[in-house]
Amino acid sequence: MTLRRINAHDAHAFGQWFEVLRRSEHDRNGGVEDGWLPDEIRARSLDATASTYLQLFAFEVDGAIVAVAWLEVTRDDNLTSAYATLEVDPAHRRRGHGTRALEALERTAVAQGRRTLVVATKETKHEWGRSASRFFAPRHGYLVSEENVERDLEWPRPPGALDELNARWLPYAHDYEILSWRGAIDDAFVEDRAHLSSVMPVEAPHGSRPVEAEHWDAQRVRTHEHTVDAMGRDLLVSVARHRASSRLVGFSELTVSRERPGLAYQWDTLVLRTHRGHRLGGLMKVANLGQLERFNYATTRVVTFNETSNFAMINVNEQLGATTGGGYVLWVKYFK
Repeated sequence: MTLRRINAHDAHAFGQWFEVLRRSEHDRNGGVEDGWLPDEIRARSLDATASTYLQLFAFEVDGAIVAVAWLEVTRDDNLTSAYATLEVDPAHRRRGHGTRALEALERTAVAQGRRTLVVATKETKHEWGRSASRFFAPRHGYLVSEENVERDLEWPRPPGALDELNARWLPYAHDYEILSWRGAIDDAFVEDRAHLSSVMPVEAPHGSRPVEAEHWDAQRVRTHEHTVDAMGRDLLVSVARHRASSRLVGFSELTVSRERPGLAYQWDTLVLRTHRGHRLGGLMKVANLGQLERFNYATTRVVTFNETSNFAMINVNEQLGATTGGGYVLWVKYFK
């Protein structure tokens, strides 16, 4: 097996790489086209000087790509760990290619000083808890670090449903206001927004693996916004502002693909620990769903993921009307 680094600037090489990823996702999802789109991967793989970026790899046997992977590496923080995704072409499975590809990916990560490798595996609703990765990963020395359950919200909601939740939660939040926008954050709030992303790894549930705060500043926030746009996605943002201090104490992001608007994704949501208990997470999510309605997106489903111990946010999503879908598992392996 030969490992080949894929240059995302090379349209032909990237196209071949992406087609294997697409076939693997298509097979897992039962023929439903709701996986990654090319621009969503390419936009995160072009700038090696970014704070976080994807390194793309193809694994070839006799000139044919049998598996693809990426390493998500950081430049400013968490320098001893990396995140990975590995997909084997359905036509080439059960031949040992996954094992050899994973071993090559591990060597690549360790050679870059990454002593902790976290591999994400997706599971559909029908295979949750018993997918092939549940047997494959432990056999190769990986432990479950974090389990996240997918919840799907049918859209639009019944008339008045969001207004009812908003009215129920607002009395708990007298000391706060919810602000919303589409796209880039106002300069007045960008430093607070950077702080929220910086502490999210340590303030949000993160399973059993050790994590550290990330380095975020105003420039990284702007880079994040630019990358989301380059991915072909609209970024809907709501924040919670503490009236007394005028500081942002929470944020929530919802993104919609301009190419495939039927499926929207809930991204990060965080409320600082010292400001929890005021229904701010729910209010921010309702505000973003209000934007989804106001901008008239042709969305039929909103997807969110929750770490299984994040009971507060799970409760919010269930009150919104979300139902359990599949999920994903983060597997961790430590190297000496």
